[in-house]
Amino acid sequence: MKSFRERLGNEIILFDGGTGTYLYEKGVYINRCFDELNLTSPELVTEVHRDYINAGADIIETNTYGANTFKLTPHGLGNKVYEINLRGAQLAKTAAKESVLVAGAVGPLGVQIEPLGKL
Repeated sequence: MKSFRERLGNEIILFDGGTGTYLYEKGVYINRCFDELNLTSPELVTEVHRDYINAGADIIETNTYGANTFKLTPHGLGNKVYEINLRGAQLAKTAAKESVLVAGAVGPLGVQIEPLGKL
């Protein structure tokens, strides 16, 4: 398989779609922590990855968009940041096999940083 860099200037590269949106479509309500599903429903997360691969995605993103301390703490998961991110990467890599690339999804912290906030 060609690397991302090799493909970047020469091909059209198709990423997957919104993982959270697709999980919602599959019945996971917005009051749930989608990142926690890496631990509690890995088969569902893997199914989402495989569906995007089967739809033609060249790159899938990990289910880790909100997997940071600030987003996980309100769900009682602030101490599971590493575990959730690691499992998210493992699930995506397993689904990807050797056929597609995996990109780590990183979303906003959800808090204001300096100069507007204290962080």
